[in-house]
Amino acid sequence: MSNNYIDQIENKLNTLNIKIQEVFSLSSRENLIKKIETMYDIFIPKDYKEFLLNYDETFFENEVTYKPIETSPWTSKDGTQVFEGFYGLAGENNLFDQIEGYLNRMPNFMIPIGESPGGNLICLGVKESIIGKVYFWNHENEREAKIMVGIEDASAEINSYWDNIHLVSETFLGFLSGLEIINETENIDVDDVELWLDDGLLDD
Repeated sequence: MSNNYIDQIENKLNTLNIKIQEVFSLSSRENLIKKIETMYDIFIPKDYKEFLLNYDETFFENEVTYKPIETSPWTSKDGTQVFEGFYGLAGENNLFDQIEGYLNRMPNFMIPIGESPGGNLICLGVKESIIGKVYFWNHENEREAKIMVGIEDASAEINSYWDNIHLVSETFLGFLSGLEIINETENIDVDDVELWLDDGLLDD
């Protein structure tokens, strides 16, 4: 099944203009994944693990969107949201640093795996009943912001705060499969188009 996962991952990323990368040794990557699982007492699902074994930090040059299961304030009229890219095991935006950076800012049942505009995140369930599910984490409605303005109690348990979390997909592979490049011509509003004609043509 793992070979099937990487085939599907590679084929989909190819359609998004992302080629399979040259990464450091497979055994080192497997050990690093195990270290992360042990350190944070989490379980990384097989489909996402295959991505981590074969790709590092992966951000898209084109605008890429997806349709979440649950909408959020960032969902457009056509039901889509923008996704910027994935973290990897290495690089400036590596998975370990991202997990560390968001400790106590989101339930410990999930980890950040990628970015959306506006400081928002795509997260993956890594514990209990939400293992494998993909979520959108809305930065603008996070608990820390509400604590600062006195709306939320600082002593409240972070694992019980889900006001800024929205279900995107039941699996990582499902989320990946739903990513689509937006053709620039699709964003043109005909009401905003101005037609200029040569004066000579008008005289004819």
